[in-house]
Amino acid sequence: MNRRTRVVAAMGIFLLGSFVASGILEARVQEAPQAAVKPAAATAPGQETPAAPRPPRERMAVYVLLAWVWLSIAVLLGLLRMRIREADRVYLMGLGREAEKAPKGPGH
Repeated sequence: MNRRTRVVAAMGIFLLGSFVASGILEARVQEAPQAAVKPAAATAPGQETPAAPRPPRERMAVYVLLAWVWLSIAVLLGLLRMRIREADRVYLMGLGREAEKAPKGPGH
């Protein structure tokens, strides 16, 4: 691995770790109990009711899902890059040109 690959891999691992760690830390934080919410009938028609807070486990699941999605995208891009490098290597070696020069049949 060259230096650039190592730096990109280290940055990716750092970002992935920070996303997971932030989710863990956020899951551990206890939210302060909210004041009693007014009944729905008492609110004006133009006002929206506040969204209910998500449980920590659900928030952590979202972060884990996002981490897996970005990790899979990175792996797929890495595989694509390897395939492109291999195709360039084969092209530069001239292996594809030998197949074009082969005789096409007995009549030609």
